[in-house]
This record gives sequence, C-alpha cells and structure tokens, in this order.
Amino acid sequence: MMEKREIIFENIVENISDGILTIGLDGRILLANASATSILGIEKDRLVGQKLAKLLMENDENDDFFQCLMDAVYSKQTIVQMVPFFSEGEEKRLRVVSSFLTNGKKRVGLIVTFSDLTTMVRLNERNEALTKTLAEFLDRFVEVMIGAIEARTPYNANHTKSMVHYAENYLNWLRQKGREDLEDIQKPFLASVWLHDIGKLVVPRSIMDKATRLGAREGDVFHRIDIAVLCERLRMAKDPSLEAEASERIQALTEAKTWIDEVNHAGMLSGELGEKLEKIKKLRCLTADGEEIPLLKEEELLALSIRRGTLTPDERSIVQSHVVRTREMIGQMGFSGEYENVSSWAGGHHELLDGSGYPLGLKGEEIPWETRLLTILDVYDSLTADDRPYKPAMPPEKAFRILGEMSGQGKLDGELLKSFYESNAWKA
Repeated sequence: MMEKREIIFENIVENISDGILTIGLDGRILLANASATSILGIEKDRLVGQKLAKLLMENDENDDFFQCLMDAVYSKQTIVQMVPFFSEGEEKRLRVVSSFLTNGKKRVGLIVTFSDLTTMVRLNERNEALTKTLAEFLDRFVEVMIGAIEARTPYNANHTKSMVHYAENYLNWLRQKGREDLEDIQKPFLASVWLHDIGKLVVPRSIMDKATRLGAREGDVFHRIDIAVLCERLRMAKDPSLEAEASERIQALTEAKTWIDEVNHAGMLSGELGEKLEKIKKLRCLTADGEEIPLLKEEELLALSIRRGTLTPDERSIVQSHVVRTREMIGQMGFSGEYENVSSWAGGHHELLDGSGYPLGLKGEEIPWETRLLTILDVYDSLTADDRPYKPAMPPEKAFRILGEMSGQGKLDGELLKSFYESNAWKA
C-alpha cells in the first residue's frame, strides 16, 4: 500500500506543470521534477545533488532566483516571491513559493514550487501601459474640452481651473489628516471637477455670458428711443405748434433711457427702480413710419423686471439644462472602473440636500460625498470669482456666510463645509 502511494506521489510530482525542488537543510537539492528542469533550462543531473551555493556561483545572471532559495533554507523561513530568471537569453518571471518538509515535528528540508508567469506578467504590464495611455488620453481630452469652453467664455474656464485647484488642495489636506482612502478617488473626482460644466458647450453664449438684463436686446431698445426722439424733433420742425408736446415727450424718452440703463445694470431690482420701470411701461413712442407703439416690447419688459441677476425664467432653464447635458455627454464616453461615477458626480453638482436642487431633485443620502464637495466648490467659486460679466466678486468671508446660511437651511453638508473652511484650501 505504501509503495502504491509513493508511485502516485512520484507521478503527481513528476507530471505537475509547476516546477518542484526539494532541498535539504544543508542547501543540497534532493529532487527536481521534469517541469523544474524545463522551466529553468538546466538538466536534472546538474540540479539534483548540487548545493545552492555552487549553483549561485555558476549562474551569475540568476542570482535572484538561487539567492531567494538560499535565504529560505538558511533563514528557515517560507517565501513567496516573484523573481526574474534568464534561460537561453530569454527573461522569465517566476513565482517562487517554499514550505517546510517535516518528519513528525522535525524539519528536514524545504519543498519549493515555482510557476512561469512570464506571459501573465507581460500581459499585466501591457494592460498597465494601456491604462496609463488611456489616463493620459483622458487628461488630454479634458484639456481640449476646457480649451473649447475657454474659447467660448473665458470666465467659465477660469471657474473650472479654480475649482480644480481648491479640490486638489483640500484632498491633499485630508490625506495629510489620515484620509488615505481618498487616494483611489482623487483622479476620478478631479476629472468630474474638470468636466462638471462641459454641458455649457451647448448653451448659447448670448445666454451664458449675459451681463445685463436686456443682453443683446439692449441695442434695439436704445435705437428705438433714439429714433423716437428724432421723430419728435421732426414733428416740431414741421409743425411749431407741437413744440411743447414734442419737447415733453423727448424729455420723457431721454429720462426713460437713463432709467432703463440703470435698471439694466442693477445687481438687484430695488423698490425705487421698480417704480421707475412702472412708469416706463406706460410710455409709447413713434417709429420711422410714424406709427405709435409701446416703448418696450413684452420680452424686454420681462427681462427688465428680473428681480435678481440677468436671466429670464426661460433663459435660466436653458442654463440649468447644462447639468443634464453634462451627464449625457460624459455618460456617452463610457467611463468604467474607478471612473464610472464621474458622470453622476459631475452631473449632480446642482443637487441640494433638501431636494430643492436640480435636475433630479435628489436629497440627503441620495447625494454622494463627492457630489456634495463639488457643489460647495462650485458655489464658493461662483460667489468669489472676479471675472463674471454680470456681478462683482464677493470677499471669502461673505461667501462663507452665504454658504453657512445654505447649510443652515439644509441645502449643503455642514460638516463638509466646516472641513473645507478649516483646510484653507480656498486661500491658495
């Protein structure tokens, strides 16, 4: 029965695909199977009975392999190691594993198994190289996209660059505080910051860069007033009896032009400006054809009636649609792996914890940490940016007061906001 077991054991050892060596505690090789001689390219009689020290001296190019075996023997420790091995000018990658041979409780030697993982290692190296190439491609792609946005509207590209700067500073600060778990998300998160406004590529520039309430309509309104004033002067010239009436209308038009310019550029529509606008609504003027029409068209009145900011409800809706387009555009890129959440993070930067954000009205735990941070960065830079055509820059202290109020209203993550403030990442 014992003889049968030995035959089975010998057949398994001899035919197994892994190389197997048994080594005595004196460093002498006692057994080498066929796979061992094949993988190493060394004949069996040059292995079996030889000491590792002698083989080490005879095989200078394979010091790593024989040294790791000697270390296992003489340090009396098991090993698991990947080492290079050169055979006939070819470099192989061998995974070497050792364990002790025992007779009862007594250690009598080592059994070493090694596998040729050259193909797998090289495939992994190629995959790593491909991954690096794709990452570099992504970086270049982001640069191209930001360049495209910058070409359309410089202030928005500055906004993105500032946010990336804040994000890098803040994540580095957190990691210094021990948040090593952030290492895996740093690159994809920064990608989501770079791309969060990419949807604005499809927003008309006339809306995105609208610096005044009237925007492109301003020229039409003031031209209409100038024509109306000219018509009144012609009326006086033709009929002197109309001088008083025409002069009164010219004065009203001139005053209206001043008021319209004031309302058009005001940061907020005050009560006094609202009263002036009510008077302007009632004015009528002459056209070059002699027709009398309302001084302001309906859409111009709507624009001038905006209480805060420069966008009408329809225009604001178009701007807000950029987050939907951002999610769609990034989603079409097919990001996967560690980048799979870039689309949802970037596309959610206008969501608020109380559900009052857009486009999905997400609330609470539905909004991930990364999106909450992106939202804080976005609001902070929007408030403090000094290159917006439609508003002056706000000092950081006031911006943080507003952010604090939003947190108190349940819109922003208070703990995250406090941490961002304490990091001083926004100062750089």
